[in-house]
Amino acid sequence: MNVSPALSPLDRPTNSGEVREMFNQLAPTYDLLNTVLSMGLHKVWEQRLVDALPLTKTDRCLDLCTGTGALVPRLAKRFQKIIGADISPEMLAVGKRRWSTITNCEWVEADAQALPFEADTFDAVTVAYGVRNLPDPERGLQEMWRVTREGGALAALEFGQPRNRLWRAIFSLYSSVIIPRIGGLVSGQRSAYRYLPKTSASFPCGAAFEELMRRAGWSVERTISLCGGVAFMYLGRKVSGSSDCFDARRQES
Repeated sequence: MNVSPALSPLDRPTNSGEVREMFNQLAPTYDLLNTVLSMGLHKVWEQRLVDALPLTKTDRCLDLCTGTGALVPRLAKRFQKIIGADISPEMLAVGKRRWSTITNCEWVEADAQALPFEADTFDAVTVAYGVRNLPDPERGLQEMWRVTREGGALAALEFGQPRNRLWRAIFSLYSSVIIPRIGGLVSGQRSAYRYLPKTSASFPCGAAFEELMRRAGWSVERTISLCGGVAFMYLGRKVSGSSDCFDARRQES
């Protein structure tokens, strides 16, 4: 089965149904390809994301766009209750099987742009590589803000674009040529693995993503560039009336 023709590898998704269909098809090989294509770096970045959250065993965390639940076992050690939410039932099914022994996680099929949770429900929201796949990223960030309690945290991982010209050229070649070939060979969904790097190359990163966060109501606390700008980690907090009062402190790693 091929990715829906409506989802062009050169375009952003226009509706949530396109995203659901694409990730349903990628689910069987998604974890394997993430490890192969990132050479294991995504696991390091994900651990850093979880480590940046407050250490607690009494709070509730929403892991949005959870996919197959890569963050769930780490989050389960820090939070009393985890909700792993994703729009793709096939990705969730893989996650449920993979982490069946984790008892403090509930799996919920949900669109990140219209979350089925009441306001002020969660103490923290995590999202790894999911915002760029939303047809309306700002709306998704607004929903994350809505369901987070006052003083609660947002921790997001997203791909970006390296600033160094040589490194940007190398990474561009890898993402536009190597990733589609390997991804297509293993998954049979080459068009999806052309689409995913394309969204990464054009999606707002650094200061531009911080602005999206602020417009959605978040106070930006810290932005960390990973691997020379290949990815970014964004840390925010829900502080009513102060979303524009903090200057982001950028770090390189």
